[in-house]
Amino acid sequence: MSSFQLDDCLNFRSNISVLLNITRDHLNRYDNNIENYIDSKFRIATFQKKEDIFIYNHDDPIIREGIKKYAIASHCIPFSMKEELHVGAYIKANKIFIRDQKNKEIYFLNVKDIPLIGDHNIYNIMASLIISEILNVKKESIISILLKLKSIEHRMEKISNINGVQFINDSKATNVNAVFYALKSMNAPIIWIVGGEDKGNNYVELIPLVKKKVKAIICLGNNNEKIINFFKNIIDIILETKNIKKAVYMAYILSYQGDNVLFSPACSSFDLFKDYKERGNQFKQEVRKLLYESL
Repeated sequence: MSSFQLDDCLNFRSNISVLLNITRDHLNRYDNNIENYIDSKFRIATFQKKEDIFIYNHDDPIIREGIKKYAIASHCIPFSMKEELHVGAYIKANKIFIRDQKNKEIYFLNVKDIPLIGDHNIYNIMASLIISEILNVKKESIISILLKLKSIEHRMEKISNINGVQFINDSKATNVNAVFYALKSMNAPIIWIVGGEDKGNNYVELIPLVKKKVKAIICLGNNNEKIINFFKNIIDIILETKNIKKAVYMAYILSYQGDNVLFSPACSSFDLFKDYKERGNQFKQEVRKLLYESL
């Protein structure tokens, strides 16, 4: 359920609901007030009754505060990558466990065996494992599926490696939090293509990762002033364009063997594209043209 859908709900009730994270997103819709957005997101829990189950990310500070603030009647089960919990899902020695109300600890799988990249995927999997346990799904059934998972299109999708430079399509990253996990999951130096229609973004949480990993920024959007002003004292090379072909070529010219070109916009696509899929497909098309020309 999106916050947009929850805004229009009066009687909706889910028996099992999950709240993965709350970040500064869609604030242009919520009078640039994150409290209004938090209210909207928490409706997925406040609509529930005492026999229902609410699963939430314990590592998200906004959600933890919301648990204290809102009247939630349902049974709350957390998951965490940072703490060993008394109840819920957690990671210990790089392995995912779930502990139930009777303090029984159930081992599921090793994080290293998960084929998807990024902490956001681990969080999704932990929430899914809690649900599978509640619904008595056989461990073997869900684990066999998890071990075969592949990245979805436009989300950390590796496109081509051109002369040692890896191009990655992350067009589905339409908010800062998604970019945070994309940057965090990568080790090699990054040329970051970013920009689009701003939704009240605050880039503060990206500063440590950008300082450590990003060597150049290419802004792709109609209005790049906010991004440029935010990072101009952090990154020496910041270029801008409204043309995705130029963005790809700029990134390639700036890159060296072993670098990553990450197309992770942090913004919606509607200033230059129909949607994130069209944006991602055009990026892939230009990368493949570049690959053909480099052969």
